Amino acid sequence: MASNLSIGRQPLVFLSIATLVVLIAMLLNSTSLYPFTLFSNQLSYPYPKVTNSHTGVTYRGINVNGIEHFQNIFYAEDTSGANRFAPPVPYTPPRGTTVDATAAGAWCPQFVGGAPLPFTSPITNVSEHCLSLRIARSSATSASANLPVLVYIHGGGNALGSASDQLYQPDGLVSQAASDGQPVIYVGINYRLGIFGYATNKALVATKQANAGLRDQRAALEWIRDNIGAFGGDPGNIIAVGQSVGAMSIGLHLISYSGTKGVPFQKAMIMSGASGTNFNIMSDLVAGNTATVARSVGCTQNPDSQATVDCLRKVPLETLMNSSVDLARRTRPPFGELAFYPSYDGDFIPDRPSVLLRKGAFVKGIPLRGSWTTNDGAWYAQPTINDDASVLASFQTFILGLSQASLDRILALYPVSDFTHLVRPDEPATAQYYRAAQINRDLWFTCPVIDFTWQYTRFGGSKNVRLYDMDQTKFGPIFKYMGVPQWRVSHLSDVPYFFNEDVAAGGDNSPPQRALSALLSGSAAAFAHTGNPTTSRGKTLRDWPVAYPDQSRQALSQVYPDSFNVYVVGGPEGNGPATVSSRGAASSAREQALAREKLIERCGFINSILAEIGV
Repeated sequence: MASNLSIGRQPLVFLSIATLVVLIAMLLNSTSLYPFTLFSNQLSYPYPKVTNSHTGVTYRGINVNGIEHFQNIFYAEDTSGANRFAPPVPYTPPRGTTVDATAAGAWCPQFVGGAPLPFTSPITNVSEHCLSLRIARSSATSASANLPVLVYIHGGGNALGSASDQLYQPDGLVSQAASDGQPVIYVGINYRLGIFGYATNKALVATKQANAGLRDQRAALEWIRDNIGAFGGDPGNIIAVGQSVGAMSIGLHLISYSGTKGVPFQKAMIMSGASGTNFNIMSDLVAGNTATVARSVGCTQNPDSQATVDCLRKVPLETLMNSSVDLARRTRPPFGELAFYPSYDGDFIPDRPSVLLRKGAFVKGIPLRGSWTTNDGAWYAQPTINDDASVLASFQTFILGLSQASLDRILALYPVSDFTHLVRPDEPATAQYYRAAQINRDLWFTCPVIDFTWQYTRFGGSKNVRLYDMDQTKFGPIFKYMGVPQWRVSHLSDVPYFFNEDVAAGGDNSPPQRALSALLSGSAAAFAHTGNPTTSRGKTLRDWPVAYPDQSRQALSQVYPDSFNVYVVGGPEGNGPATVSSRGAASSAREQALAREKLIERCGFINSILAEIGV
């Protein structure tokens, strides 16, 4: 049996802005320092129960303010011992079992200590017995409701996170959907992270055991398809939702097995990520990191051998976790993002995703909603950088294969003069910082989303593809309190709007922000019900256009789009649609603001060097 660990450890110290983030996050998790706190919820009794007539298993949950929660529902067996690194083994309790689903379970193994950010949860309880789900629904839901099912795959750089994190509380989403007359079931997934989810060597590849974290997600989606009907969900209307590497994972599911095995979902929402976010997918970086960790814990056999795998399976959880986390945080500070990540295995991932997309070798017929935030790349550079070398260094830690010609072209496409207008006297950031942030945003998030959705459209995936640019955040007061106001509408900014939840630790939970939350959250439920993100109230989001309306042969013959539609959420011009185009002048202030980002030209180049980026 896997042990549960509750370990207080000090994080590594890094000489960068990341140091400030981690240290202040730890301080802010002292409740006496929070400038604001959130009210506790009220429990209602009796405990709600759901019985699955097919399996004979009963789940006992809790009712919190009219939302029923069922947590720590295992979809697969303990992953310790012989199951470590192996594909998940589906699990169903014996018939007649009553499962206590009233409280969250352990997180999958990762760094244990203070919260990564002030508005996320401290990480205190981890175990290899972690492949579980949390389900939420309105208390009025019947077993015959047949509601759409929103399944959330969390982000965290394949290093951090859990469906139980306070950032992912589903109550507001479920409540808003019900009040809009478009109720949904919500499910959050836990999946293996770090070396536990993405260890690789030749032996694991040969036995089709690489990319365990992705295989976990698929197993969870299959469990949901097969069992969600008992909770009132529609197994034929499952919507996969992911943010950051969660979105990246959805892209990889769609190209998995070259599209030959389908996917256990019918719609998808990819927020700040796509398969192109998974850099260096063909490289030996993950195998090298696996070998380094193996040596550090005493597994000194041939690193590609089955003997190394067998040895690693016997290493105590805490030893393996600490060694792998330390390596990840040392090489990819501060959080260890993408030190272990999905890699080519000739099975689940049969080729580079960009190649498979351009072959049409993917699962078709999935309506897509993709997005990015205005400052998605804000975390990746120090605010005081003031030269080209520092701009390049901000992303070269993660993207390993760019030629000098490509680096020079990127600098030319993003002249520093384009970013001087972003400098503010009350923010400790240079024009070069904003330049680096924009390059990182486009490399990591915006251009991958545009390329994925365009190639998906172009090669027969779906005509129903929509995009949005998030230009609003609830984190502003927290970033000022942390001393990083230049982050502005950073990565993660759209997550609280999707969940329609207030932000802890002093976020902007003002009435205008709550109104915008209701609209964006409601649009997700509307997309789940109809494939159209217009909310039932329809006052602000009713003009959301499809991204690529020109479906002519001539338009679809283009390798990169020369125009697309995007819905802007928030920002100085307010909610509304805009066209990004290389043809003609921008016709509105919203379009003029987008035109300054030069997305057609910049993403056209970035998406032409995907072999160098390794996606």
